[in-house]
Amino acid sequence: MKMKNTLFPKDESRVRFTDMQGIERKGVYKKDSNGYVEISEVEMPEAGLSLYPEDDIVEWEYLEDEDTDMTKFVL
Repeated sequence: MKMKNTLFPKDESRVRFTDMQGIERKGVYKKDSNGYVEISEVEMPEAGLSLYPEDDIVEWEYLEDEDTDMTKFVL
């Protein structure tokens, strides 16, 4: 399955993204890591963060500010 949107979000953008299995997640796009970091509601060490490579994402969209309060999440 190919990504529908071949452009990538701006670095550090809050996005909703869908992986190849069709699972929708919320997170932040990290240009330097070439991927998307899923938001975790529990405090996790940086090594435990879930990074999804650009090639594993089939669709993404920017999150509206009212979609979620990102300040309560750990990145």
